[in-house]
Amino acid sequence: MSDTCIHPTAIIDPGAKIDPSTVIGPYTIIGPNVTMGKNNRIGPFCKIENTVMGDDNEVISHASIGVKPQDLSYNGVQSMVIMGSRNKIRECVTIHRSTSLENPTRIGDDCLLMANSHVAHDCQLGNHIILANSTGIAGHVHLDDRVITSGMVGVHQFVRVGKLAMLSGGAMVPLDIPPFCTAQGERARLVGLNVVGMRRAGMKRDEIMAVKRAFKTLFRSKLMLKDAIAQLEAEHPIPAVQEMLEFCKNTKRGITSAKRKVNQADDE
Repeated sequence: MSDTCIHPTAIIDPGAKIDPSTVIGPYTIIGPNVTMGKNNRIGPFCKIENTVMGDDNEVISHASIGVKPQDLSYNGVQSMVIMGSRNKIRECVTIHRSTSLENPTRIGDDCLLMANSHVAHDCQLGNHIILANSTGIAGHVHLDDRVITSGMVGVHQFVRVGKLAMLSGGAMVPLDIPPFCTAQGERARLVGLNVVGMRRAGMKRDEIMAVKRAFKTLFRSKLMLKDAIAQLEAEHPIPAVQEMLEFCKNTKRGITSAKRKVNQADDE
């Protein structure tokens, strides 16, 4: 790597594999088992180790990526973080490597992790995810594509959050959140659908209307969840609805229930 891309105060492990186009700022430490692709920009006072990083990522400052997990069972194996391309990692973000070699912590492409957010060990994040300031994602959590969290959200370990779901500010999430849903509250409850996100993702009007009808059957009717799923499956649902049904059927922690009293606009 060309010395002109590395600030003289940075410390780089001799075994790190860094593309010459990547820039590393002052007082940053690049530890062992690091591979970085093209055009990454690593700001000052960062620590990165045990990480494979794609291209065009930006790490602002004071971030820690690939450091050992906060898990008492961790035995010191050289596990990893695998990060895609075009991610923006803001100030003081922490991303911990996995507890095992077999299943590294993963961050997809085009994600934005805002200041002070935390991604714990063994998490699996998809593409186009936004974690707002001080969001905490506990170990083994799965976030599917285009999930958005507002500030101060906390997600319990082993929770899954489906595609295009949105978590409102301060939500505490102990159970799975189905695709397309919006959740809020100190013990999060479903309050409607992320219709704006669905439109921005290019979903057509008839798809959105079908998801709305499915949401009402699943979470607003008096049917038990298993009976609502069976009813909707009998109607040969479109793929977006089928995705919701499969998500609910495959839950291990349980599905977040709907809030009893919501504004009518929440379902619109």
